[in-house]
Amino acid sequence: MHNNNYILVLTALPIEMDAVINQLSDVELDTHLDVGTDYYRGIYTLPTGKIDVIVGRTDQTNINAAVETERALQYYKPSHAFYVGIAGGLKDVKVGDIVIGADVIGYERGKAEDGMFKARPQFGASSYDLERAANSFAISHSWKAISTSLADDKFAPEITVLSGTIASGEKVDASYKSDLHKHIKKIASNALAIEMEGLGFLTVCRTRPSVKSLLLRGISDLVNDKGEMDGKGSQLYASQNVAAFLFGLIEKLDLLVIKKETTRNDQLLEIVCKLYPRGVEDRRIWERAGGDLSLVTLNTQGKGQWFEAVKLIEHGGGGTEITLNNLIQVMKDDYPKNEDLNNFPV
Repeated sequence: MHNNNYILVLTALPIEMDAVINQLSDVELDTHLDVGTDYYRGIYTLPTGKIDVIVGRTDQTNINAAVETERALQYYKPSHAFYVGIAGGLKDVKVGDIVIGADVIGYERGKAEDGMFKARPQFGASSYDLERAANSFAISHSWKAISTSLADDKFAPEITVLSGTIASGEKVDASYKSDLHKHIKKIASNALAIEMEGLGFLTVCRTRPSVKSLLLRGISDLVNDKGEMDGKGSQLYASQNVAAFLFGLIEKLDLLVIKKETTRNDQLLEIVCKLYPRGVEDRRIWERAGGDLSLVTLNTQGKGQWFEAVKLIEHGGGGTEITLNNLIQVMKDDYPKNEDLNNFPV
């Protein structure tokens, strides 16, 4: 019934969904035929034409986000999936700013023993090319014009866009003195923001590497001022900012021509970044494919490692036995039912 001419946008809260829908025209209710989930189908007008956008709401928590993301991806089979909404700021951000979620750290998983909690964080990553496109758009004249019109002195005179790590879990961090905040700073000290759905969204998206996916967050409060900022309307402000950024980015991507040719190695990079978001050491994949870890740069995060590693293989490096085909075969052994891998050209 559906095809991948759609863009899917998911949110958690009604205020976030409304901000997205307000960017669209000809919006109609679209109900899932099997389970009755409500979505909204609308049109976004690009300079080169019109594109169909499906908007859905997952409710809060990573579990709900994962369930609804899987359902929507299966039903609509979109080319691109975005998760947008608000988040709390942890460092280097102010209310109204936008964070491009290059990756997420799930901070709650771990093992409790002998009076101690040993963290076993989970990881997820946005699509590499979408993250780069979002960063390029963030410094463009187009975004500067949009952000100037959105700036509100009640919160901040300027909207800043940053790309980095987002912490994701099931709890609200409302105090710098809380045990939760100390735990997050210990295992995710580089996180710019904290929210409750991004890990679930990106965990599902990693099983469908052919779907481009991106996590975007607008900062609605900082840890110690959540109640005060909410009372000033910061959630609405942050929701509108991130929705405006999303659709400005979509215009720059020109998704009417998304079928343009991509190289085999670009496709491989997209897949491997999602299936092994921690990098070349994830599940020892590099070594199992015949690679030598001592020849790979490990001082970057997962996607950065893979970008350098794939280039290394292209130039005959990385180890005496590793090849792109060996890497692909190990991935297929790990994920024998993954359709994108099974259809990948060898």
